[in-house]
Amino acid sequence: MSHAAWPLAAAGGWIALALVAAGAYGWHAWRGSWARWRVAVFGAGVAMTVVAARGLDDPLASMTGYTAALMVLGQVVSPLLLLGFPAEVRAGWHRGRNRIWAGWLLDPWVAFAVFVLLTVGINLPGVFETALADALFSAPIGLLVLVGGLLVWAQLLDGSRAIGRRWVAGIWGWFAGLPMMVIAAVWVWSGHVLYTPYLDVLCLWNLSPLDDQHYAGLVMFAAGLPLQLRAAWLLIMSDEGSGASTV
Repeated sequence: MSHAAWPLAAAGGWIALALVAAGAYGWHAWRGSWARWRVAVFGAGVAMTVVAARGLDDPLASMTGYTAALMVLGQVVSPLLLLGFPAEVRAGWHRGRNRIWAGWLLDPWVAFAVFVLLTVGINLPGVFETALADALFSAPIGLLVLVGGLLVWAQLLDGSRAIGRRWVAGIWGWFAGLPMMVIAAVWVWSGHVLYTPYLDVLCLWNLSPLDDQHYAGLVMFAAGLPLQLRAAWLLIMSDEGSGASTV
């Protein structure tokens, strides 16, 4: 099967999105005199967005590489971008005119539904095969994964979290991340290739399709650990003094 890379418009769109996000954030950070470490964290998130997007332009080259790019967007870039904003700024997203969009995007059940449906839908063999038929689909899929990651991580960070009690947020986060960990386990332990587009593909590292799938599962499992650890941390933390949190 031949590989197909993104057209210039798709690649340029990701770069333009990163530049706009960096510019808008830089202006707000300068006006608010936000801590330098937050600026650095947000900058790292923007840089990793561009790198991960580059890894999506040829999904048939390697299932492991494609999975790594998606996981970076959903589980690494997302918390970095959110941590770039002070907790008090994130809390302001729930007030005033922001309620118009926050009522949906920062609703925990909307976030749960979007994240779980994306996790299951993208990784079901039938949907996955359709997406891989044309590499162009990987551009919107990557964007959806990034949005889903932002929604779920917003519920695990103080300020943006709409769930009142931390222990409840911890349980919520654990259940939200559970499908991803189950899928990772299936990929690792499966004895046959689950996604037929990879049956005739020679991986970039000369791995067999089955080995490539196993490594993809390990990548997904590793990328899902921060979410699980954050959920566990919220589960054992006291709600007292949570308003003074700096993250």
